[in-house]
Amino acid sequence: MRTLFLAVLLIPLALLGQSDTAAAGYHRQAIYSVSGAFTEVDNWNAGGENSSNVSFLLRENWTKKGINFTTVHLLEGNYGLSRQAGTLTKNADRLEFTTTLTGSPKTTEWNLSSQFNVRTQLAPGYAKGDTSGVPISTFGAPIYGQFSFGVGNNSFEHWQVFLSPLAGKSTTVLDADLRNKAAFGVDTGATWRLEAGAKITLNYNQQFSEAFSITAKSDIFYNYWGPLSATDFMLDIIALYKIKEAFSVNAHVQLIRDIDQIDAWQRRSVLGVGLAYTIK
Repeated sequence: MRTLFLAVLLIPLALLGQSDTAAAGYHRQAIYSVSGAFTEVDNWNAGGENSSNVSFLLRENWTKKGINFTTVHLLEGNYGLSRQAGTLTKNADRLEFTTTLTGSPKTTEWNLSSQFNVRTQLAPGYAKGDTSGVPISTFGAPIYGQFSFGVGNNSFEHWQVFLSPLAGKSTTVLDADLRNKAAFGVDTGATWRLEAGAKITLNYNQQFSEAFSITAKSDIFYNYWGPLSATDFMLDIIALYKIKEAFSVNAHVQLIRDIDQIDAWQRRSVLGVGLAYTIK
């Protein structure tokens, strides 16, 4: 199942990258980054413990502006590990693919548009301070899928806007133990849950100089049959400053609000130095 799901995510980009002819007309922007921080102490009078953090990040964006349609494929992934006092924990895990199809500007800057999105994780996740070894999430639990129809605007220099009053969101939980616990908002024992609502997506990408760039993405989903306070919100910001050809300083901020996961705002901030490969 995991191999099949990864293949579904990667097939569109693999097809684009088969040859120059197959990729003709697409503009590719990409970021591959690995960064970390390490602390080791031995008989250190001031105190402290050995610790290390490593974070992996990828972002592939393919855009094709045709006569009638603009197509955008976006593959995003990040994975992070932290080791403190001999305990290894995961602090980031996301794999997401989005395709947006928007009518090309002609008489108006707003055109009919549709969007498909699927998101999951790669490895089991555990609650903070857990010692039982029982995961609260894993690959395929959950899988979030969205299909939306609305209007889009690609006329801005650095922004892409998508507004949808007709959006569907599915939550799939393939793990039997988590299904039986009614995890991620599904009914007890149920495999999936379907919601209908409205969605807003904002994408931002700007190269300020040869060395400094910022990319950002935000998603908002409102369930028509739920309270306004249950609106899902996701924000992802990546700032990258290249020191040398391969070395960089990067900042990554993630902000999530999803009461089906936890009834609180989730935030993750990473500032690291490491290796980075970019395609502009």
